[in-house]
Amino acid sequence: MSFSRDPTALVRRFGTRNPFEIAEYLEIKVHYLHHPESKLPGLTCLAANRPSIFINKAYFEAMQAKDKLYTDEAMRDDILQVGAHELGHAVLHRAELKLSPIKEYEIFNVRLPREAEANTFAADIRIDKEELLDLLYSQKTLLEIASAIHVNVNLLMYKIDSLRREGYNLRQLPYLPKNNFMGSIHGSSSTEWCE
Repeated sequence: MSFSRDPTALVRRFGTRNPFEIAEYLEIKVHYLHHPESKLPGLTCLAANRPSIFINKAYFEAMQAKDKLYTDEAMRDDILQVGAHELGHAVLHRAELKLSPIKEYEIFNVRLPREAEANTFAADIRIDKEELLDLLYSQKTLLEIASAIHVNVNLLMYKIDSLRREGYNLRQLPYLPKNNFMGSIHGSSSTEWCE
């Protein structure tokens, strides 16, 4: 199947921001595993010469067992985020998948170009630009905005950085996230994101 590598075009074409629905339209198989020994929430590889996404539900269940404030809704949102990131690999990195599986899920390792590309792809799949701009101009904090649109604050920062690169007049972020998938964000309590 021929398809666009542009996440915004994929959202428009299929009418959804759910990465698993987009994967289904693109005939990319999604497999849900329960692998408690693994520290990976997701990975992408070729199976039968086609991209496949694997989601490790045990990873999220372990997070919930450790943190009673980690709700079913937060788990669902995180699984969607992991799915969007892995869909980015399946769409953008097919050539690399032919050489070897993308074994590591390092959503916030900006030193690895393919991880940064998958993060930006995931942010564009999960976050509507117009809705985000409205929220940024509403004087909410990053944490409030992330909660309102059901994404991790780190993914939100990728989308804001992407908008800045598009030319939107937004303040510099405190920093881009690195390897802390669920890490805290310093400076995220500011309400002044638009200049």
